[in-house]
Amino acid sequence: MKTALIPVDPLDDLAALEDKIAWAKAPRALLLWPQQGCAVARTLDFVRLRRAADALGTQIALLTREHRLRREAEAAGIPVFPDRKTALRKAWRWRRVRLPRRRRQADLYTLQRWAHRPPPWSRLGPFQRWGAFAAGVLAVLLLAAFTLPSARLTLTPARATRSLTFTALVSPAYAAVSAAGYHLPARRETVTVGGSAAQAVSGITRLPQTPARAILTFTNLTSRAVTVPAGTRVHSRSGTFIFLTTESIRLPAGPGSSAAGHAVSVGRGRAANRPAHDLGFLEGPLALQAVADNPLPATGGRDAGVPAPAPDDYRHLEAALRARLATQALAALKDQFPHAWIVLPSLQPAADLERTFDPPQPTPANTLHLTLRVRYRALLVSPDDARALARLALTHQAPPGMALQPASVQVEAGEITPRAGGGYAWRLRARGVFAARLNAASARRLARGRTPEAAARRLQQTLPLAAPPEVSPWPRWWPWVSWLPLRIQVAIHTP
Repeated sequence: MKTALIPVDPLDDLAALEDKIAWAKAPRALLLWPQQGCAVARTLDFVRLRRAADALGTQIALLTREHRLRREAEAAGIPVFPDRKTALRKAWRWRRVRLPRRRRQADLYTLQRWAHRPPPWSRLGPFQRWGAFAAGVLAVLLLAAFTLPSARLTLTPARATRSLTFTALVSPAYAAVSAAGYHLPARRETVTVGGSAAQAVSGITRLPQTPARAILTFTNLTSRAVTVPAGTRVHSRSGTFIFLTTESIRLPAGPGSSAAGHAVSVGRGRAANRPAHDLGFLEGPLALQAVADNPLPATGGRDAGVPAPAPDDYRHLEAALRARLATQALAALKDQFPHAWIVLPSLQPAADLERTFDPPQPTPANTLHLTLRVRYRALLVSPDDARALARLALTHQAPPGMALQPASVQVEAGEITPRAGGGYAWRLRARGVFAARLNAASARRLARGRTPEAAARRLQQTLPLAAPPEVSPWPRWWPWVSWLPLRIQVAIHTP
């Protein structure tokens, strides 16, 4: 029998497939279904396609391996084959589609009787109805009595106070608090302070006041007359002191002729009182024409005493100002880190940013001034770290059955001493309150289902309490504590 192979395009719909089957004009048509499918995918579509093929007198079949398409096509009565060879060799059998039978409608009169049938309780008598109502009300009351009441248990556990004195090792090398060696971490902080101070000088220095005067004898070295003008400079043999002639001196002609004149020193003070025969060197061309000499010592040079800073003034003023700046640095650190503990021995100057004395050296002055700006550094310890270390230390001293109350821990700082290997040893005194451990579940079990007085007595006898417990039922007139643990609230009061 002739079989037409009809390829199906993914864009084909039901009308396109019907046209392809009509144009094939063959008793059998094998639809080569695409792998990605097409618009015909439902059972209803395959039923319509089979009916259109039956109207044309053509038997159709599908060539696909898609399980869903095979199920839909077979449900519509269309045979499905996995490959072309099988489709051409085997017979095409198709089954008729059987529609589900309609259910027979129920008798309307029967439905009406079921709809208007009397309720079950209508067949009960008056006493039965009242008994059922009373049983329901009693059940509701019992449920409410079991679930609604609640109670509050206020327990004050037994307490004990412990104190401990220990030495903490403070160093910036520690990263965290450690109870093994009582390590307490610290951090370095710096602060810059500056100021100036002045004080009256206590020393005296001598200043040149008057020049020295000398009588010079000039000797001619040439055969003609020589004139020594006023203001001629005459040097001492050391070359340090200079005298000036105060008048013009004329030397007669001939070698060895001499004349005397007066001279005054250029510098002032006692140092200008030169000994005899110390002056004699002239400046300029006159040095080749004449020589000078002072047969007598130069006299008249005097020094005057004036106030000036002594070396101790510099040291005392700097020490006083540094002590004041250290106090300012400590106050600045406290203002900048109000909640930190300062390791006082670690407060040291790190660098001098400015250090200026006026006058810078012992020179005449009535007042010595100093301007100083210093960067200080110190170690700071967090109080939280100190309390954490105290909690760790106190925990090892806990009495049996008690636990430390973290909020009660107090730490007092004591003596601080530097350590040889670096860091500081800080004496600390810790104090804390321990409270007995109370189990809320045990308290609920002891109190449930009892009167408030009985529950309070049992709690007092069983649990370690510092004060009688308070048992408050709700409502207040309810005579028992609730049986449900969820309705019992336990409050542990730790002052």
